[in-house]
Amino acid sequence: MSARASWPDPGTVAAWYAATDALLPEAARRARAQSLLTSADRVRYDAFRHDADRTMFLAGRLMARTLVARALHVDPGAWQWREGPHGRPEICAPATQLSFSLAHSAGLVVCALAHGREVGVDVEDRERRPVDPQVVSRYCAPDEVRDIEAQGAHGWHDRFLIYWTLKEAYLKARGLGITLPLAQISFAFDAAGPRVRFLESLAGTDDRWTFHVAQPTPRHVLAVAASRADDTRPSIAVAPFTSAMV
Repeated sequence: MSARASWPDPGTVAAWYAATDALLPEAARRARAQSLLTSADRVRYDAFRHDADRTMFLAGRLMARTLVARALHVDPGAWQWREGPHGRPEICAPATQLSFSLAHSAGLVVCALAHGREVGVDVEDRERRPVDPQVVSRYCAPDEVRDIEAQGAHGWHDRFLIYWTLKEAYLKARGLGITLPLAQISFAFDAAGPRVRFLESLAGTDDRWTFHVAQPTPRHVLAVAASRADDTRPSIAVAPFTSAMV
């Protein structure tokens, strides 16, 4: 790859996913991933109580380190990682317009990269314990609630998770955490994909965002959010991250 090449292409937001057991199949790969942890990463890694959570954290660090390094044309340990006030990961060195986002759930890790725009990704487990239907209106706008209820007893939870991942991806792209009233962020779907509206106290918020929803495995649903500050709509590609990329 040429050092002048841009990867991924500036017009494309790319997201990769991998199962943790495929990404860390043996002790040598795990040791390689651990060698890339910073001292702060190591503290967080050691603090996890469950092996599955510890492994997902390690796999996420390995995937992000690898993908960002490839985009920056440096070694995986040669770029510096920092986190904003609400945990949004950022590249603090070298100077770059690259942004990335990381998520994991139920043994799947996802990392999204973009050039010159904000990006956020979220992934949820479709087999997770359903939320109480009575609290859906706390997180969803009125139109979303009606759509969720219309799915019936067997479909409402899947539809709720789609809205939830979209909202989470947007908040992660903005670096806000869950600090906004989620019921005032309203999504709808048309031929171009998900679109967002902001209601009540959030009315007037910049809605020039592109969203994408995918189901990378039968168990998982993911959403990607990317800003359109330059008024161009990026394409969003989702693909598996293979062991050959490490």
